[in-house]
Amino acid sequence: MNQKIIELLLRNKPVSRKTIGYMSAISGALCNIVLFVIKLIVGLLVNSIAITADAFNNLSDLGTNLVSFIGFTYADKPADKDHPFGHGRFEYVSALIISIIILVFSYELIRSSIVRLLNPAPVFFESFVVWTLLTSILVKLWMAFFNHRLNTMMHSYNLDAIFLDSIGDVLATFVVLISVILSTFFDFPFDPLAGIGVALFIGYNGVTILKNTVNALIGTRPQSDLTQEMTDFIKGFKEIEGLHDLIIHDYGPETKLATIHVEMSCDYSFIEAHAVIDTIENQVKEQFGIDLVIHVDPIQEKCEGVLSYQQMIESLLSHYEQVIEAHDFRVVSERGAPIIVFDVVVQNTLSYKEIEKLKKQLNKDFKTLKSPYHFTFNIETKDTFIYQ
Repeated sequence: MNQKIIELLLRNKPVSRKTIGYMSAISGALCNIVLFVIKLIVGLLVNSIAITADAFNNLSDLGTNLVSFIGFTYADKPADKDHPFGHGRFEYVSALIISIIILVFSYELIRSSIVRLLNPAPVFFESFVVWTLLTSILVKLWMAFFNHRLNTMMHSYNLDAIFLDSIGDVLATFVVLISVILSTFFDFPFDPLAGIGVALFIGYNGVTILKNTVNALIGTRPQSDLTQEMTDFIKGFKEIEGLHDLIIHDYGPETKLATIHVEMSCDYSFIEAHAVIDTIENQVKEQFGIDLVIHVDPIQEKCEGVLSYQQMIESLLSHYEQVIEAHDFRVVSERGAPIIVFDVVVQNTLSYKEIEKLKKQLNKDFKTLKSPYHFTFNIETKDTFIYQ
C-alpha cells in the first residue's frame, strides 16, 4: 500500500531527497495535527495526564516535521562561495534540532507526570478513549512503515529519527491504553506512571537520534560495506598492487570526498600511471557517487635488496604486539644517501607518549640491522585510516 501511495504522490515529479523529505514531513504533519487535537480533547475530558502527555508528544512530532521540512529545503541548496561543498549537512543539523525538541518535551512530560503522581486525580473511563488510542496506534504504525519505505529510497538521519519516533509513539500509546483500562479497575496511580513511561520512551528516542546525529556531524568511520566494496573495486584494476590510508569525508548524504593511497610498480611512466588513476577516479564517481583523489606510492618490485630488507623489517616488527602492519616501502635518496621509507600502523589504544617510546625503541632496533640504507618511518594509529 505504501508503495502505491508513494507512486501516486511522485507521479510526474522527479525523485530527489527534497521531494521524498517533503512527502515525509507533510504527511507526518497532517497526521500529528489530527492526533494532537483529538488526544488533547479526550485527555481533558477524562482527566488523564497520560493521554494529555501523549497528545503533546504528537505536538512535538509536529515540530520535528516542521524542522525536517526546513532541513530538506536548505540541504537542497546548491554549493556557493561560502559553502563550496553544498549544504547537505543541514540535514544533520535539522535532525540535531529534532532530537533537542524531543528531549525538551520528554523533560516537561516527566515533570508534569510527577506532579500528578504527587497530587492524584481520578481518571474517567469511556469507551471512546480506547477507540481513540487504538486509532492512534494504527496511524503511528502506518507512519513508521511509510517513513521506513521512503528511507529505502535514500538514507536520511531525519527519516531515521521519524521512524524511531513513530515506533516509540506506538509503544508509548499502548502503555497509555493499558494504564487507562487498569485505572478503572484498580485504585493505583497507573495514569501518572504511564505518563512517566511515555516520557522516558520519548527521551530514549531523543538521545538515540542526538547520538547518531552528533556522530555524523563530528565525523565517524564510514559503513564497512561501503569501504569494502570500494576497496575491492579499486583492487580489481590489475595495475594496483595494494592500497591503504582510505579516508572518506562526509559533507552530507549526497556529497562525499575520499582520498586513498595505491601502490603501483615504478616501471609505469607518469603518463601511464596518470591514465590508470584517472580511470579509477572516474569509475568510482560513477559507481559510488564519491569524488576520489588518489595518491600513488611507487613500489620497486625488482630490487631484491629492498625486498630482503622489507622482510627483515617486517620480521622485527612482528615481535611488537602493538604493531599491526607496515606498508608503503620505498627507496629515496637524500644527499646521495639511500633511505628506505615506510609507514608503521599501531593499535589505536596507544597514547602519544607510548607511540614516541615505541618509535625510539624501533629506531634502536633498526640500527642493529647492518645495512647500506638508512631507515625513516612514520607511525600512525589503526583508526586514523581504513586499511585493506
